[in-house]
Amino acid sequence: MKLTQAKLTDTLGKLADGKTVYQARKVARISVRRVYQVKEAFDRTGRIPDIGKHAGRPRKPFEEWEIQMVKETYERHRVSADTLEKLIERNFGKHIGHNRIHQILVFLGYAKKKDKRDIRKKKWKRYQRRHSLTAVHIDWHYLKGTWVFTVEDDASRKLLALIESKNESTDNSIIGMELALKHGQIRQCISDHGSTFTSNFVDAKSRFRDYLKSRGIKPILCRIRHPRSNGKVERFFQTYDRHRNAFRTKEEFIYWYNDLKPHRALNFDELETPSQAFIRKLRKC
Repeated sequence: MKLTQAKLTDTLGKLADGKTVYQARKVARISVRRVYQVKEAFDRTGRIPDIGKHAGRPRKPFEEWEIQMVKETYERHRVSADTLEKLIERNFGKHIGHNRIHQILVFLGYAKKKDKRDIRKKKWKRYQRRHSLTAVHIDWHYLKGTWVFTVEDDASRKLLALIESKNESTDNSIIGMELALKHGQIRQCISDHGSTFTSNFVDAKSRFRDYLKSRGIKPILCRIRHPRSNGKVERFFQTYDRHRNAFRTKEEFIYWYNDLKPHRALNFDELETPSQAFIRKLRKC
């Protein structure tokens, strides 16, 4: 129930009529402690306390060291306010709340003001392999005249390869897989039913699938109309679309994604990056 000025007036009226605090609290459905606070403020000032958006303690102005700290950390890591909170504590030994960090990001023009309060999300059940290179996700993506092919490790989320080209092709897919294999032997490759992976037939055989088998990689196709099967790489493309223009070269973007940006699906309490997780999850021989 929304607390209004009229309900506060009725609550104080009940107290004036001799009702107990517990009886009066039922009018506005507030706590007994809150009734005492309202009554104390009314007795002190002679007026009913203001409620609403602009009531309460005035906001403390931003300090220069806060602005510089948030600006420097964001420009290096380009992550959300709650992740910046942890990074600032780790790197500078200072604590700035994530709500205040978001306000500073809005002030700097790095974020937009929220119109609505965030809805608390349920913890997502993540399915991922235990060891690095057990499986990779691959896909093609189009952005503003550029075709993008990526190979992402399932266990660590590390980018093993990123190809930017003018066209989507089987040849470029094979080049991308060759780059990924420099990190080690891959066991399985998960892809959708895209034509570059399944429909480039020579003598009734798919050239890309034959290439995978020749390199000892088992091809796995996602279920049709089930994008979550390849959801990790689809989620990566959202990050690519949002942040690619902030970097001059593809190599700078890969370094940021693999080595600077903590990934929430990994050991987030330790601010683990995909490169760190890739090493930690390598199969011990």
